[in-house]
Amino acid sequence: MRTPITAAVLGLIFLATSADAQSSPKTGAPSVGAAPSFIGDWEGAYQTDHGPNGPMSMRISRDSTWQATAEVISGSQTIPTRITNVSVDGNTIAWTQEIMGMSCKTTAVVDGRDLKGSTECEHGSMTIALRKK
Repeated sequence: MRTPITAAVLGLIFLATSADAQSSPKTGAPSVGAAPSFIGDWEGAYQTDHGPNGPMSMRISRDSTWQATAEVISGSQTIPTRITNVSVDGNTIAWTQEIMGMSCKTTAVVDGRDLKGSTECEHGSMTIALRKK
Protein backbone atom coordinates (compact mmCIF):
# COMPACT_ATOMS: atom_id res chain seq x y z
CA MET A 1 0.00 0.00 0.00
CA ARG A 2 2.90 2.40 0.67
CA THR A 3 4.38 2.08 -2.83
CA PRO A 4 1.30 3.37 -4.74
CA ILE A 5 0.85 6.24 -2.27
CA THR A 6 4.54 7.18 -2.47
CA ALA A 7 4.42 7.08 -6.27
CA ALA A 8 1.27 9.24 -6.30
CA VAL A 9 2.80 11.82 -3.93
CA LEU A 10 6.02 11.97 -5.98
CA GLY A 11 3.98 12.36 -9.17
CA LEU A 12 2.01 15.28 -7.69
CA ILE A 13 5.22 16.96 -6.50
CA PHE A 14 6.70 16.58 -9.99
CA LEU A 15 3.60 18.07 -11.65
CA ALA A 16 3.45 20.97 -9.19
CA THR A 17 7.14 21.72 -9.65
CA SER A 18 6.87 21.60 -13.46
CA ALA A 19 3.82 23.88 -13.52
CA ASP A 20 5.47 26.35 -11.14
CA ALA A 21 8.64 26.48 -13.24
CA GLN A 22 6.66 27.14 -16.41
CA SER A 23 4.49 29.88 -14.88
CA SER A 24 7.20 31.71 -12.91
CA PRO A 25 8.31 35.02 -14.45
CA LYS A 26 11.90 35.12 -15.63
CA THR A 27 13.97 37.59 -13.63
CA GLY A 28 17.65 38.38 -13.23
CA ALA A 29 20.24 37.42 -15.83
CA PRO A 30 19.01 36.38 -19.27
CA SER A 31 18.94 32.69 -20.02
CA VAL A 32 21.88 31.21 -21.84
CA GLY A 33 19.60 30.68 -24.85
CA ALA A 34 18.91 34.42 -25.16
CA ALA A 35 22.50 35.59 -24.83
CA PRO A 36 24.30 34.03 -27.83
CA SER A 37 22.82 36.56 -30.27
CA PHE A 38 25.53 38.97 -29.03
CA ILE A 39 28.39 36.51 -29.43
CA GLY A 40 30.45 36.87 -32.59
CA ASP A 41 32.11 39.39 -34.88
CA TRP A 42 30.42 42.67 -35.76
CA GLU A 43 31.30 45.25 -38.44
CA GLY A 44 29.91 48.64 -39.31
CA ALA A 45 30.47 52.27 -38.61
CA TYR A 46 30.43 54.93 -35.95
CA GLN A 47 29.39 58.55 -36.20
CA THR A 48 30.74 61.13 -33.81
CA ASP A 49 29.96 64.73 -32.96
CA HIS A 50 33.63 65.64 -32.38
CA GLY A 51 35.59 64.25 -35.32
CA PRO A 52 35.40 62.24 -38.51
CA ASN A 53 33.13 59.21 -38.79
CA GLY A 54 34.62 55.85 -39.65
CA PRO A 55 34.54 52.08 -39.66
CA MET A 56 34.34 49.98 -36.52
CA SER A 57 34.65 46.30 -35.82
CA MET A 58 33.92 44.44 -32.62
CA ARG A 59 34.16 40.94 -31.20
CA ILE A 60 31.88 39.89 -28.34
CA SER A 61 32.45 36.65 -26.47
CA ARG A 62 31.45 34.94 -23.27
CA ASP A 63 33.39 32.44 -21.23
CA SER A 64 32.68 32.81 -17.54
CA THR A 65 32.15 36.56 -18.11
CA TRP A 66 31.19 38.80 -21.02
CA GLN A 67 34.15 40.19 -22.97
CA ALA A 68 34.50 42.53 -25.92
CA THR A 69 37.22 44.01 -28.10
CA ALA A 70 36.80 46.80 -30.62
CA GLU A 71 38.75 48.52 -33.33
CA VAL A 72 37.80 52.08 -34.27
CA ILE A 73 39.44 53.73 -37.28
CA SER A 74 39.64 57.49 -37.73
CA GLY A 75 41.03 58.49 -41.12
CA SER A 76 43.99 56.15 -41.55
CA GLN A 77 44.63 55.78 -37.83
CA THR A 78 43.38 52.98 -35.58
CA ILE A 79 42.27 54.46 -32.27
CA PRO A 80 43.26 52.32 -29.31
CA THR A 81 40.29 51.27 -27.18
CA ARG A 82 40.01 49.25 -24.01
CA ILE A 83 36.64 47.70 -23.15
CA THR A 84 35.70 46.69 -19.60
CA ASN A 85 32.58 46.08 -17.50
CA VAL A 86 30.66 44.29 -20.27
CA SER A 87 27.14 43.34 -19.18
CA VAL A 88 24.06 41.97 -20.90
CA ASP A 89 20.44 42.44 -19.87
CA GLY A 90 17.91 40.96 -22.29
CA ASN A 91 18.67 42.38 -25.73
CA THR A 92 20.81 45.25 -24.34
CA ILE A 93 24.57 45.18 -23.94
CA ALA A 94 26.59 47.83 -22.10
CA TRP A 95 30.27 48.43 -21.54
CA THR A 96 32.84 50.99 -20.49
CA GLN A 97 35.31 51.97 -23.18
CA GLU A 98 38.46 54.03 -23.01
CA ILE A 99 38.98 56.10 -26.16
CA MET A 100 41.95 58.46 -26.42
CA GLY A 101 42.19 58.74 -22.64
CA MET A 102 38.47 59.40 -22.15
CA SER A 103 36.16 57.13 -20.20
CA CYS A 104 33.07 56.35 -22.28
CA LYS A 105 29.91 54.41 -21.53
CA THR A 106 28.18 52.54 -24.33
CA THR A 107 24.72 50.99 -24.44
CA ALA A 108 23.56 49.08 -27.52
CA VAL A 109 20.59 46.94 -28.49
CA VAL A 110 20.70 43.84 -30.67
CA ASP A 111 17.88 43.30 -33.15
CA GLY A 112 18.52 40.19 -35.22
CA ARG A 113 21.86 40.79 -36.93
CA ASP A 114 21.98 44.53 -36.12
CA LEU A 115 23.63 46.11 -33.08
CA LYS A 116 22.90 49.82 -32.62
CA GLY A 117 23.76 52.08 -29.77
CA SER A 118 25.36 55.19 -28.43
CA THR A 119 28.52 56.05 -26.57
CA GLU A 120 28.76 58.95 -24.14
CA CYS A 121 32.25 60.26 -23.38
CA GLU A 122 33.47 63.07 -21.16
CA HIS A 123 33.74 65.53 -24.08
CA GLY A 124 31.53 64.08 -26.80
CA SER A 125 29.43 61.21 -28.03
CA MET A 126 29.09 58.79 -30.90
CA THR A 127 26.60 56.33 -32.28
CA ILE A 128 27.39 52.87 -33.57
CA ALA A 129 25.63 50.73 -36.16
CA LEU A 130 27.12 47.27 -36.55
CA ARG A 131 26.03 44.12 -38.37
CA LYS A 132 26.89 40.58 -37.36
CA LYS A 133 29.29 38.91 -39.80
